Amino acid sequence: MRRILPQLFLLIFLNGFSQTIDLTDYNKFLKEHVSSKGVVNYEKVIKNIEDLNKITLSFSKISPNRGWTNSEKKSYWINFYNANVIKLLAEHYPLKSINYVPDAFQNKIIDFAGTKVSLDNIEHEILRKLGDPRVHFALYSTAISSPMLKRTAYEPENIEDELGIATSNFLNDPTKNIIDPKVSKISKTFDWYKDDFASLNDIINFINIHSGGTKITTETKLSYMDYNWNLHTK
Repeated sequence: MRRILPQLFLLIFLNGFSQTIDLTDYNKFLKEHVSSKGVVNYEKVIKNIEDLNKITLSFSKISPNRGWTNSEKKSYWINFYNANVIKLLAEHYPLKSINYVPDAFQNKIIDFAGTKVSLDNIEHEILRKLGDPRVHFALYSTAISSPMLKRTAYEPENIEDELGIATSNFLNDPTKNIIDPKVSKISKTFDWYKDDFASLNDIINFINIHSGGTKITTETKLSYMDYNWNLHTK
């Protein structure tokens, strides 16, 4: 288990009033640089990198605190994570996969409230601790096997519905999951984050709730699909 940065822990849980997050610029950026299929136009991002830098900087100056609801926290951190993933990939583009960026997810290179954090800090030490496995299907890793990047920001007032949609879309994508009562191949994501579920039954129930179609049981033979880390380009 990774240890959370002491400064980051204090910043997140300090008392205080919720801060207003203006997602107007981020929404505009996503609509102009992300296709309906969730593909990022990195050539265009590079041309407008200053716009993205301003967006990530504005996120970095906000400090979530105890006054925030879980929906506000999930919205903030998912948007912050996804914006910084796009920025990181654009800074190293062109490349075939984010895995060609050394320690892409581990490096503490993201500005946040006067300190530096990594993508892993955000995912493992903050978002996962909110206790909602659906967040894994909203985080964009730039890979073909990654959840689709949404063309609009995750807004606090409807993020719970949006996380349900993101999870359902991911589960029903046959390139990422093949759900069958007898033999199912599911995303490697369920293997990597199995600790976020209480048991195999919990995973099965989660899939059945969010897939909205074919049901699986403990009798279903489950295996994991290979994760394709190549850049999502179409």
